[in-house]
Parts: sequence; C-alpha cells; structure tokens
Amino acid sequence: MPKMLLMLLPRETIRRTVLGLVAFLIAAGAAAAGQGNEPPNPLAGVKSLKCRFPTAAAVAWKEGEPQAQIRSQELNFDVNNIDTQDGTAEYVGTAGRVFVSAVLSGWSIYFVETSVGQLNVTTVFAQEASPKKLKAVHARHGYLQMSVGKFISEPSVSQSYGTCEIGS
Repeated sequence: MPKMLLMLLPRETIRRTVLGLVAFLIAAGAAAAGQGNEPPNPLAGVKSLKCRFPTAAAVAWKEGEPQAQIRSQELNFDVNNIDTQDGTAEYVGTAGRVFVSAVLSGWSIYFVETSVGQLNVTTVFAQEASPKKLKAVHARHGYLQMSVGKFISEPSVSQSYGTCEIGS
C-alpha cells in the first residue's frame, strides 16, 4: 500500500487487516500441510465393483427383544458408473437397476440407497480380504408399518459380510 494511503487509514483498520492476513496465511499453510500428510483414497478412481455377500446377520424382535441370527446366503450385485466427484453410482442386481449416492471418505467408499421405509448402505474398505477382493459390508434397515389380520409388520434389519472386486 502506498505510504500516503496508510496514513489516511485509522490505525485500528491497519492492525485488523494485518492480523486478518496473518490468520489467513497460517490457516492456508495448515490446510496445505494437512493435505500432504494424508494419502489419497485408493478407491477414488474405482468405476465398477462386483460384490458378493455370502454371510449375513439378521435381527427379529421376539416379545420385544432383538434376536440375532447368522445365516448363509447368496447376495450378489454390481455397482457400476461410480463417480465419486458427482457422488453417484448404480446398483445392478436381481431387482434391476437402482441409482445410489457414492461417498468417498477416509479409506472407504460408501453407497447409500434410500426408498420409502428403506435405507441400504454398502461400505467397501480399501483393504484386501484376498488378492483383488476388498472387504465389504452391506446393511439394510427398513420398516413399513402395516397389519393384516393378526400379522403386524416388524422392522427389517440385516447386515451382510463379503467382498467386492474392482471391475476393469
């Protein structure tokens, strides 16, 4: 700033401007340093996954108490057109195609699907269970209140465990 302009500004304005500039530079430096310490998520460039979940835990309420049951199953689906920048992807399975949200965070990628009374979340971890297969979990939570005769619906809750293979 020219010397003449500085003389016209009140001393308090100059002090606040300098302090603001120093705070900005410190914050910018800390942000840049923080970015350098954390490696990028290795799942950021993944475009498709083939997922298989052979084991599940489900809960049913009996007389108001949750009862967990482990079971074997064949739950398979693909996740295609993954775009972590836009936060979009699509599930493709036996029920057809469903558009989902894709969230990249830490060393995982999450796929979130919502519909009336239902929330499904698939988490794929950036850790191999075996060569080329990443550890993954698929959770379903749902409840649609209804009753037919003596039947009263219960919440549907399950979590499936398996792997997802990165597509080519």
